[in-house]
Parts: sequence; structure tokens; C-alpha cells
Amino acid sequence: MLKIQNLDLTTKEILLYGANMTLNKGYVYGLSARNGSGKTTLLRTISGLRKELTGTIMIKENDNTLNLLNSKRKLFYYETSEWFDLNLSGLDYLKFIESTWRNKPHMSIEELISFWEMETYIKRPIKKYSLGMKQKVLLSMYAVSGASYLLFDEPTIGLDTNSLRRFERLITSLKNNNTTILFSSHQNDTLYKICDFIYEMEDKSLKLISVTREE
Repeated sequence: MLKIQNLDLTTKEILLYGANMTLNKGYVYGLSARNGSGKTTLLRTISGLRKELTGTIMIKENDNTLNLLNSKRKLFYYETSEWFDLNLSGLDYLKFIESTWRNKPHMSIEELISFWEMETYIKRPIKKYSLGMKQKVLLSMYAVSGASYLLFDEPTIGLDTNSLRRFERLITSLKNNNTTILFSSHQNDTLYKICDFIYEMEDKSLKLISVTREE
């Protein structure tokens, strides 16, 4: 599990105070809050891109407690397609993630290219991609990383209706592979229907909500 204890999240103001979060293996969690409330800041903190003085973030597996430094290949977070080097191709990024994370991929590069129908452009420079094409590469990086804990920041940006359905199928497949998934989105997003639980950021605290599924 990935566990957060007594975390204070502070930028120019306090965004969270004494926050606690537990993400268990094989579950999908949503992170819901109004825009500008700190969702991205929280994901950056969980992934180790920024630090807070107060609070603990750890991964516990097989009775062992790992700090973030020793958990790097177990967790994957790539915030936005704006981080891409436009002169590289999508294939360059997929090969880089596969070789750097060195886990068994959830799906192979070939499977992901076929899954997202990226055959016609995956070898082209990213500067020639649409937003939707970039997002498909970004989402593929998560699957090829083979990481046990996946943190997505508004993952459906730029996706059309068919691609959104594919993303939901991908999340279901990852969950069935005992992967832990946390994604942020705006309040009342219909995407939350794929979640087992939702964490709401409100009044400087995190509130856990169980999702009731309609039969």
C-alpha cells in the first residue's frame, strides 16, 4: 500500500492540514476538488517531485516500509504532455520508460501502439502530434512502466469519446493486474464511475468516499 500520514500541503497558503491517505493494491481512487485547490501539488508531493516538512509518505509491501527514494520504480507519475521534448517521438519515450523503470510492463510497447491506434504517427516527432495523440503516448508510458502505483493528473485531456472508453478499459485491466491507481479530475466528472473510492479535497482536508455502483 501507499500511505500518507499527517501531511501538511503548503504553497503560498495551506492547502491541506494533517492529511491522511491510504491507497491499497488493486483499487482505483479518484482525487476530486475544485480547480486551483491543490490536486496537482498533492500528486507532485506523493511522487517525490516536491517535499513537505510535515508528514510522511511511504510504500509498504510484504511487511517492508520503503521511503520514496527506494520506491522510485514502483511509482510512476508524468504530469502533462507539455513536458515532452517535441523533437523526440512517442516511440522514443516509450522505449525510454521501459528501459529506465525496468519492470515487467503491464502491456508491451507493440500492444499499446495497437491499443491506441498509434501506428501512423508513433515514430514521428511529437511536434507533429495533436493534443489527443500526445495524451495517448503519455497514458501508454504508464502501462509500459510496469509500476505498481500510478498517479494520473487529469488523464483524459484531449481524448475523444472512443479514446475515453479505451482509457476506462485500460484502467480496468491495470486494476485487475493488482495495480494501484490514483487520478485527479474536476468535480462531478463522470470518469469517477470507474473508481472504488474518491478522496475529496475540501476545507484543507481529505475526505474518503466509497463509490456506490449502480447494477
